[in-house]
Order: sequence, then structure tokens, then C-alpha cells
Amino acid sequence: MRGFPWSLVCKSVWKVHIAKFSLLVGSIFGYLVFGILADWFGRHTVLITSVLFMLVFGLTVAFSVNVPMFSTLRFFEGFCLAGITLSLYVL
Repeated sequence: MRGFPWSLVCKSVWKVHIAKFSLLVGSIFGYLVFGILADWFGRHTVLITSVLFMLVFGLTVAFSVNVPMFSTLRFFEGFCLAGITLSLYVL
């Protein structure tokens, strides 16, 4: 029986921390970028855009094939999640 393509136990446990960290870093950059964009284009536009991109990145992260792809997509998920959180909080 063949196991999971990229194991996340024992020697590879650091990959889990990289994925968590990439989500947080994406959130930091998302708050900065979407805060400025919300001031320029409006909260509602940023909210709809963030939700649509969150849908795309959320679906693609489920089909990631390796850790760099997973971490990159989690970064963009955090980026879009920040736009959603920021817009809903202010609205």
C-alpha cells in the first residue's frame, strides 16, 4: 500500500509549521493591501473580490501535490481571508 505522497510526520514535521506560517504571513500582507484597496474602491468590491479568490484558492489547495504548492496556496488563502475579515468588520 502506498502512503501519502508527502508525509508530515517525524522528520517532516517542520512542513506543517511552514504551512501555518505562510497563512499568517499572507494575512499580514492581505491586511495591508486590501486595506488600501478598500479605501480606494470600496469595502463591498473588496469583499466580493476576496470571496471569489478565496473560493479559487480554497479549491486549488485541496488538490496541491507538494509542500511548496500547498504553502503558496495557503499564503494566498490568508491573503484573501484578510480581505474578507477586514471588509466585514468595517461594513
